[in-house]
Amino acid sequence: MSKFWPKIGFGFFAVSAVLVGLLSLPRISYGQALLKEQIVGTWRLVSLYVEENGAKRYSFGENPLGLLMFDRSGNVMHILSKPGLPKFATNNRLTGTDAENRAVIQGMVAGFGTYTVDSDDTLTISWVSSSFPNRVGTQEKRKLKMSGDSMVYTDPVASSGGIAYSSYTRAK
Repeated sequence: MSKFWPKIGFGFFAVSAVLVGLLSLPRISYGQALLKEQIVGTWRLVSLYVEENGAKRYSFGENPLGLLMFDRSGNVMHILSKPGLPKFATNNRLTGTDAENRAVIQGMVAGFGTYTVDSDDTLTISWVSSSFPNRVGTQEKRKLKMSGDSMVYTDPVASSGGIAYSSYTRAK
């Protein structure tokens, strides 16, 4: 036994330590890896509605505008807009009237931050900046359903209240 132990002792323990270390690393499932790969790119908004207290509303109109962008580094950018927002009487956004500013703030929301994929259908957005300042510094979960170049995106904490359901198509 004493002749055998010195030959395998150090090597055996070194290999064991490496295996234990690898097993303790954070795991990413195949579904998570697949979702992270599928969402990278630019997505164009197709439809959006919000459900609250059993009622459905179109906060950004029946034909909303929007882009959602995910990059490989974990950055996300999102912008939603009601089409046909009124122009300001002056050509300076800093001198808009109360009514002009109200129309824009109620007809558009934008933000950016980072994202992590939590599972094969869920991600978390950490907001760095948003035109809805209550989001800044928060983390929000989103549910995604992917099918080729289509994405259904559910936001359980819509900035206008309720649950937002939107669909996107990959921009080409």
